[in-house]
Amino acid sequence: MQLHTTTSSGAADNSLAADSVHWLAMKSGDPNALEILYKVYAGPLYNYGSKFTVDKDLIKECIQELFVNLWTRRDFISNPSDIKNYLFKSFRLAVFKRAALISKNDEYVDTENYPFSVTLSIEDNLIAGEKNDELKKRLQSTIASLTDRQKEAVFLKFYENLSYDEIAEVMGISVKATYKLMARSLSYLRDNLSKDDLLILLSVLYLKLYN
Repeated sequence: MQLHTTTSSGAADNSLAADSVHWLAMKSGDPNALEILYKVYAGPLYNYGSKFTVDKDLIKECIQELFVNLWTRRDFISNPSDIKNYLFKSFRLAVFKRAALISKNDEYVDTENYPFSVTLSIEDNLIAGEKNDELKKRLQSTIASLTDRQKEAVFLKFYENLSYDEIAEVMGISVKATYKLMARSLSYLRDNLSKDDLLILLSVLYLKLYN
């Protein structure tokens, strides 16, 4: 649905570099570096977790557990090329197991049946007029009709600005499968929305990549 963008590549590169610095400092025993990583990612992780479950305490416990494990196992963990991906993937697995979406001994890469909810946020100044609420409902209803895996892929692409390779890693699927998920999502949206509604929906999603 969306190819790599160039306008945000510089910011993304700076974020990767900063994350790597804090990660190495954390591994060297600097608790302040761990705190910085927590402050950067606790919010996005919570938002991601809330799409799988409404249990706020479970989400918070998974976040705490993730960062405690980072600290206690800092001498043994590797240096991932993308810290955000590592945290999202680890957090996803923790949520799946805590919420009993998979058994503790199963691999979550093969799991397809799980809940995922995305609420489409549309700025009022983007859609003006008396039919604003009706349009929002149509768009939200269509998004909600995607499969949960499709919704998660859309969320990671447009809300978290991950590449197809990164989405594949977080979700534990192949890059080819990721492209198929996005292609099927777009096909479904095209088949179930008018041209005008589809254009507005894509505009909303694209705007999230730049904001």
